[in-house]
Amino acid sequence: MSDLTSSLSSELRTRVREIVADVLEVPADELVEDKSLEDLGADSLMAIEIFSRFERQLGIRIPQEELTELEDLRTAYDLVARHQPSAEAAGV
Repeated sequence: MSDLTSSLSSELRTRVREIVADVLEVPADELVEDKSLEDLGADSLMAIEIFSRFERQLGIRIPQEELTELEDLRTAYDLVARHQPSAEAAGV
């Protein structure tokens, strides 16, 4: 697990997993961190939908050029962690 991923709460990791599973139409328990999303049937349109849901449901903004980084659940966690507002920036 990367330092970024370890900064995600278990609740946020669960939400990321659920979003990815919903878009791919697979049970969330079938998603393991290092299994390729492509192996689960993901295509580029599904990757765009995953990004869109991250933005709408998690309130984050991920640049489109980072779309190619989405390879598996681990990279999804990293992308979300990288773009979530930090507690320090929020004044918490």
